[in-house]
Amino acid sequence: MHKSILKIGSITFVICIFISICSLLYMSYQASKNPDDVPSLLGFKSFTVLSNSMQPAFSAGDMVFVKDKPTAEIAVDDVITFKAEGRKLITHRVVGVSEQGFITKGDSNNVKDAAIVKPADVVGTQAFTIPKAGYVSKFVSSPIGITLLILIPLLGYLLLEIHDWINRFLNRKEKAV
Repeated sequence: MHKSILKIGSITFVICIFISICSLLYMSYQASKNPDDVPSLLGFKSFTVLSNSMQPAFSAGDMVFVKDKPTAEIAVDDVITFKAEGRKLITHRVVGVSEQGFITKGDSNNVKDAAIVKPADVVGTQAFTIPKAGYVSKFVSSPIGITLLILIPLLGYLLLEIHDWINRFLNRKEKAV
């Protein structure tokens, strides 16, 4: 029973890793195909928070997931991710709406952002946040992270198979005696 639970757990882990790698490859393909567009998966776009300008809502290292929302439906207190200064992406709270666009401010900043965000620059509104997941994402995106992400599950599965093979070999030897 214990061995079968370990085997099921190992296989499930390998499947999850496989799905994660496929998702990462799909998003990488999307990014290379459309470099000016943010890649999405199931309608969600993910970003790693780089500063603490939105504390206490989220902190540096958190991962924010945003979803498309018609700009006409964006209201005060919505948290939006938008393009600023070329390709730079910022996630701040809407504190005002004008005819030109959205007035934004980081929760922990003392002043509003200098520029008004044009509706065309809005990437999406915050759907949910996973604390500290940005650090994991950054590590997994590194060459050593990808290598470990592939090798550790494969080694675990290989060790379980070797353990199983040795047990079968020893059981056959005992039955022969």
